[in-house]
Amino acid sequence: MPYCQVDGRGAHYREMGEAGRGETVLLLHAGATSSAHWRKVAPSLQGRFHLVAPDLIGFGETEAWGRACEPTHDDQAALAAGVAGHAASGPVHVVGHSFGGAVAVRLALRCPALIKSLVLIEPVLVPLLRQAGETALFEAERDLARAFIADAVASRSVSAWRRFMDHYNGDGTWEALSGNARYRFLSMTRETADAYRANLNNPTRLQDLRTIVRPTLLIWGARTTETYRRICQILSDHLPNASVLELAGAGHMSPLTHPDVIARAVGQHVEGPDAAARQRTGFETRDAA
Repeated sequence: MPYCQVDGRGAHYREMGEAGRGETVLLLHAGATSSAHWRKVAPSLQGRFHLVAPDLIGFGETEAWGRACEPTHDDQAALAAGVAGHAASGPVHVVGHSFGGAVAVRLALRCPALIKSLVLIEPVLVPLLRQAGETALFEAERDLARAFIADAVASRSVSAWRRFMDHYNGDGTWEALSGNARYRFLSMTRETADAYRANLNNPTRLQDLRTIVRPTLLIWGARTTETYRRICQILSDHLPNASVLELAGAGHMSPLTHPDVIARAVGQHVEGPDAAARQRTGFETRDAA
């Protein structure tokens, strides 16, 4: 698995498919995971596209941040841009889920010439809620983040992860995990607290979204939280070239629970308008207003 240097930091990424054979698709993972997040989605895409999936700072095998403050979404976007520049010969399509979706938006704002198109799967752009007048949803997400951070600082990792897992995936999710799975999450407590801080401090403004003119597909699960559904709706109202796709039966973790559907949607979006128009077949979907 390849490495490259980005701003003096060793960055690890997974590469699937052949460079120069098909469009390059940059896959940005959710928080509390790594490039392995895409292991179920990639098999359906790698024969048609060149897939590049970096480990973001603090996750997987990319070199640790090593500074007193947490890496911001802009820092993560800089790493993603560096990996894309190393692995691809030109602009790329970007797919981001959750934390990775927020990083993808910052990448599109900072490096628009790098982007051919975007697929945003429930991006965690929490400050947009407050800007759009969704005060209650913003405060609920802020309080959840602060509770995780407080537990992390106080070395109450199990409490932090139980609340996290049960909130996003349903009561009892943490208790149902295997011992190995719990260990993996517990080992990422500090990095996830840093990601929560970055989420709360994302600088994206509603007016910034109107400058993102690349074709953008917004995906959310019909069973996701009201917070993530509303963030996607806000994005659809402000991105000038957006379409939306709601996945029946899916929650927040659709790349893991519905990988074939996600792969099909990504593939059709990347292949262009004719293919994207066909995604209505077999999907529950509608165009953005």
